Amino acid sequence: RLIASGSSRTSQLLCLSQPVRAAVWSSKLSEMPLSRSLSMTSLSGVLPQWEQDELPVDELLLFEVAWEVTNKVGGIYTVIQTKAKVTVDEWGENYFMMGPYFPHNFNTQVEACEPPHGTIRNAMDSLITNGCQVHFGRWLIEGSPYVILFDISSAAWNLDRWKGDLWQTCNIGLPYHDREANDALILGSLIAWFFKE
Repeated sequence: RLIASGSSRTSQLLCLSQPVRAAVWSSKLSEMPLSRSLSMTSLSGVLPQWEQDELPVDELLLFEVAWEVTNKVGGIYTVIQTKAKVTVDEWGENYFMMGPYFPHNFNTQVEACEPPHGTIRNAMDSLITNGCQVHFGRWLIEGSPYVILFDISSAAWNLDRWKGDLWQTCNIGLPYHDREANDALILGSLIAWFFKE
């Protein structure tokens, strides 16, 4: 089982308008089309409801997705940094932050290490085998959360296909030369692919 949490423009592109925490069975995720696998409409009726006191934290993985993970570009960066320690204290080795890979940020803010869960390593290896670069480590901030960072440039060759998927599934088109939108789509698609694996 996994928990997905989203913020920033990536999640908005995947039809999520606000940060969301949702428990999802991975078997149900694999049955959904890639481009819709993280939208709330495709998860309705799939999500179990738990009272906060009975949430089986030890059996779940929490993923937080944001463009600003190790990437200081706005106010969300400060919010993420501020709450990281509290979330790590609560979720421990089962909390992962996901975002884009930038070599300078990785080299100066992240200590590379191996994932603590084989499922994370297997999903990373699957993407790497298919020509996408994925980096893992601990973000050197208070709480030292794990980060999974996706190299957008290594997967840019999929952009036209993913734009087509987005149009077919959601009727959302992206301008050809809009780099921010294209990068957000690539990141979101890589993360959806990761979850699917």
